Amino acid sequence: MTAPSSGDVPGSRGSPPFLGLPDHGDEADVVLVCAPYDLTSTYGKGAEGGPDALLRASGYVETWDEETHTDLETLAYGTWSPEDPTAFGQQPPETMVAQLEAVHAGLLERKRRVIGLGGEHSITCGQFMALRERHPDLAVLQIDAHLDLRETYAGSPHNHACIAARFLEHGVRPIQVGIRSCSREEAERVAALDLKVYWARDVAGRIAYHREILATLAQRPVFVTVDLDGFDPSLLPATGTPEPGGLDWFDVTRLLRTVGRHCRVVGADITELAPGEASRASEFLAARLATKMVSYFWLAADSWHGLRAR
Repeated sequence: MTAPSSGDVPGSRGSPPFLGLPDHGDEADVVLVCAPYDLTSTYGKGAEGGPDALLRASGYVETWDEETHTDLETLAYGTWSPEDPTAFGQQPPETMVAQLEAVHAGLLERKRRVIGLGGEHSITCGQFMALRERHPDLAVLQIDAHLDLRETYAGSPHNHACIAARFLEHGVRPIQVGIRSCSREEAERVAALDLKVYWARDVAGRIAYHREILATLAQRPVFVTVDLDGFDPSLLPATGTPEPGGLDWFDVTRLLRTVGRHCRVVGADITELAPGEASRASEFLAARLATKMVSYFWLAADSWHGLRAR
């Protein structure tokens, strides 16, 4: 299909600017696509406020990354958000996914680097579909507490519990890390399809498994999707389903650094931040994670891969 321009899909830039820096609009190197959507969540609600909460918190994050020695101010940032967030959040998930697919396709056509911000995990499908159209050999790394392998849930194939099933539907077998909760049917599907799942109990505090992941991802464009419930709720309680026994900060960032250093990351997202009372630490962690993605996947990667930063 022909990728439309992002201008073909109505939107505005009314969200807070990333890192408190000027919004460069159409001249941005990195665009943060805000998807304030939480229609299909079934337990804790509030993820529609996640994108703006993350962006607000990012204004208090240092722009110098002490680990990679990169300056995030080297790049120009922009945000996309729907013109009417309330209407966006009330539309059926199938309509929401189609709208986001068009937005992401337009940004990819213009060679923008994009981080999607949720919203519940169902928002991932729009970005995934646009990337899959552009990169037929796309690989997916999913950090999550849940397998999300249900074909449908609550009557929709685009429920937040179905995102990995949509990957499979389009011929992509995700690598899933941090999993610690699933249905019997999902567990049976993992066994039947021999899917690569790294259970939280097996990988927390370890890095040896990174080599296995790289062997699968090598030479392929990679999409990284992070459901924040992949983190242990002692670190990030402000999420819809805070499953105990999750990953810590360094579990996640060391893996993302490994992937950024050895793979070509073509897109990423952060989902399921559900801000509420006393959620400041969760919001700041999510914002810091976004800066790590920019640094690992693009700023430092330009040096690691011998490329010149744009």
